Amino acid sequence: MSAPDGIWFVYRTHYEGPLSKRIRRLAAPSILAWFQAKIEEARTSLTPRDVGVAELGGPVQGLRSFFEAAHTHSLHTPKTTTALRKLLVEHLSIESPEENIQLDAHSVRIRTDDEQVGLAYYFFDDEVVRRSPDRVAYLLLDEPRLPEDVSAGGGSFSPPVEVSALAPTGSGEGATYVALLTFADSDSLPGTISVFPGVRVGGLVAHLRSVTPQSWPIELRVLRAMIDPGDTTLTPALKRAAAYPLGLVAAGDPAPDLGAGPLAAARAELLAAAEPHTHGGDPSLAIIQESAGAVLFAPHASADLGHQQWILFDDRWASAHPDLAASILRYGRDWDPFAAARPAAKSSKALKAPKSAKDPKAPRAPKAARPTRASTAAAAAATKHQNLWHAAVADRTEADARVYAPSDRFQEGELIQHAKFGLGVVLRSDPTKCEVLFAITSRIMLQGAGKA
Repeated sequence: MSAPDGIWFVYRTHYEGPLSKRIRRLAAPSILAWFQAKIEEARTSLTPRDVGVAELGGPVQGLRSFFEAAHTHSLHTPKTTTALRKLLVEHLSIESPEENIQLDAHSVRIRTDDEQVGLAYYFFDDEVVRRSPDRVAYLLLDEPRLPEDVSAGGGSFSPPVEVSALAPTGSGEGATYVALLTFADSDSLPGTISVFPGVRVGGLVAHLRSVTPQSWPIELRVLRAMIDPGDTTLTPALKRAAAYPLGLVAAGDPAPDLGAGPLAAARAELLAAAEPHTHGGDPSLAIIQESAGAVLFAPHASADLGHQQWILFDDRWASAHPDLAASILRYGRDWDPFAAARPAAKSSKALKAPKSAKDPKAPRAPKAARPTRASTAAAAAATKHQNLWHAAVADRTEADARVYAPSDRFQEGELIQHAKFGLGVVLRSDPTKCEVLFAITSRIMLQGAGKA
């Protein structure tokens, strides 16, 4: 992507295009300078909510209220990044701002949500691009297409973060990495990453057909089940997967071994699980790109939330495009790809046998913890939550509850039974989501999915 002088803005949002992100180049000498100019503009603007919207390509969750606060409170212009951070923490309307606002001299990273899905956005300058391309290469990928050339790769690639190995291990060379930027319910960031040791992309169809999954993500169980006997590439199975209502099946908390048996039985099980659901998206809008070393699959999940992404690449492709490969894994591992690296997994050419466990030492008696102000407040909040839940449930039981399904709609005050969270009471109901009070938590749940 060509870039005039300025800074980068990337909005990670499921509402935005096949790659679920929006990329803009902002005309400003620095991130601090951009915020300084916008705060000064907002102070005197008649429509402070609209400050920056055109430059950013549309509204951004949290920023509109921030610029309204700049107008209402006549916020001062920050002179340093430390002062900017203080203003953002105090006036950006997001949960846990101390944790979800990360800032340094060359970047600002913010995580938030819209009560339905998680969102994140990033401001960063060209110094970050020069210094850390392995963190931002995927952020700046603006077309739903991966490079296909692998001639420059030697096959050696060390992932920058921990990657979960998928068993059973293949018998060949190399490895295939998988980034699933998918979700069900509202848990939408960051995604999951894993690796098939001992098999490259070209051998993946044969591997999937010949093995029995052991704790695979449901996306990969669906992919395996959609393989026909005559398939030699992944594309035909991905086309079938594009028509499968995966989000609705996954949101119903299916059994962890659904679709994990013999191939024919696995497909029958998954098709049976899909029968109660209508696909909420348009399978014809799915994007499939398969090359010798990489696969990009962007199924259209729903009319409301757009596309999700599956990215597969092997070690040869990764060694030819190391920055892009590393940044994809970071993107799928953490909402903040600028975060400090976690311990990297060793080369996955072969999995070593685990060391024999030593006899455990007798545990020491734990010291009695002194209650802190924070723990006391947390206990009080938990008690208050429990009291609210008991009052809302009243004398009703599970027999009075309707089993939760994302395709159904629920009314305020209705009792529902959720496979993961148990008995809950609907506090608020909108056309596409409802807020439910459970015994240990409150959750925003999808409803009416796939219905007009």
